[in-house]
Amino acid sequence: MQVEPNEAHRAFRDDMIAFLTKHAGHLDAQEMLALAAQLVGHLVALQDHRIVTPDLAMMIVEKNIEQGNEQAIAKMPGRDAGNA
Repeated sequence: MQVEPNEAHRAFRDDMIAFLTKHAGHLDAQEMLALAAQLVGHLVALQDHRIVTPDLAMMIVEKNIEQGNEQAIAKMPGRDAGNA
């Protein structure tokens, strides 16, 4: 499921990035990744499983991880290599 982000999507994403940035000095990247993954797990559990099957949920997560990774790398200076 890939949707062109609207203003509400961008605002939500920007708020989450600001929140992660706020805590970046207190947690290392692996801790932040682990905690973010737990949050994704919570969001998957909150889906209406009559509509969003586990396979569909994982496809949504996978596609959006790829998209987020591409966006982050595109914004990096010297973007030939990432941190992961």
